[in-house]
Amino acid sequence: MTEIKSQLEEIQEAFKQEEHRTEKEFNIFNALYRKDNERFHSRFISYLLSSESKHGMKSKFLEAFIQVLSEQGNGDILTKFDFSNCIVRPNEEKKEEHEKIDILISNEKQAIVIENKIFAIDSYHPTTEEKPQHQLDTYCKKMKDGTNKEKSREYIIAIYLALNTRDPKGIKIEHKPLIKIDYQKHILTWIRKCIEITDNSFILKNILLQYESIIIGLTSNLGRATVLKKLIGKNIDIAWNWKKYICEEMGDFRHVKWLTINDFWVELAETLRNELKVEICKENDIEEITKVAHKENGSTGINFKLENGEEWYIVNDNINGLTFGKILPEKEEKQWYDISRNIKFTDFSNEDTFMLINGEKRKETIKLLIEEIAKKI
Repeated sequence: MTEIKSQLEEIQEAFKQEEHRTEKEFNIFNALYRKDNERFHSRFISYLLSSESKHGMKSKFLEAFIQVLSEQGNGDILTKFDFSNCIVRPNEEKKEEHEKIDILISNEKQAIVIENKIFAIDSYHPTTEEKPQHQLDTYCKKMKDGTNKEKSREYIIAIYLALNTRDPKGIKIEHKPLIKIDYQKHILTWIRKCIEITDNSFILKNILLQYESIIIGLTSNLGRATVLKKLIGKNIDIAWNWKKYICEEMGDFRHVKWLTINDFWVELAETLRNELKVEICKENDIEEITKVAHKENGSTGINFKLENGEEWYIVNDNINGLTFGKILPEKEEKQWYDISRNIKFTDFSNEDTFMLINGEKRKETIKLLIEEIAKKI
């Protein structure tokens, strides 16, 4: 038991050192955004990639991006794309996502569709087929078939950008060619190349250095939090005996709570899709999870829709715990039900909640919830 506590303290110390280092540094991005804000990252990456941006580097950042991806074994895919006359969206003039695509690089006949995922759930869109389609497949199909805003493209590359290189959770991406990249390996390497080639602008280079620091903080914090969560989860019964130390004295335990809550909603949404064949119409909210995990107040939840159009919700709050019910718009009220476990994400000193750190315990709870929902819908 003392060995587990020693390991927990060692990881905690690493957290403290990193947080102390970053707190001392001035970083404009910290003042404006959260590190895990996907829209912020998409907008800034798109700004750098666009040759029309006022950073003054023309297409050099885009060329560096293609070089990094090519060096990782994607050269054959990328050499077929004409980058000499392409447009990147969003951009300085048109700041909104085009066709809901996080980042779109396109010319007259080709397109690169980039989907950016940090912690948000992968979305799936209903099709005429029996199974839903990953959102990246939907966007690529739009580029291939054309829309009211876009003419059809002959060659489309799909890029799935995640915090760490991984497949999307749930339904896989069918579109080919597909390139999977991450922040820790690809984006960080690319930003460092951008810093190297930026010699004539002190301001731009410092902005890039600050963004580099954001990525380092984002990926390193996640890595340590993941290790800490894995250690607690693997030794969940022993860790429960240390609950006072873990829940009250480990300041960075909030990162473990955050990851656990997010994993719960992601896994629950995927199980709902697979077993009850529903559509997730409201995903878990990253800001809500942060408030619950860090400030221990508020609520988190998701909504799903049945084939008959009924909309249901599942929510966890500090009063009722985990509940679910049907939304009745005509009466502007909700018909709700409790589940049989006392789970409150605002209170990890509660045993049922604490046990969710363990993956198997989490699956058991999700299975129970699915069974109870199936009886009511």
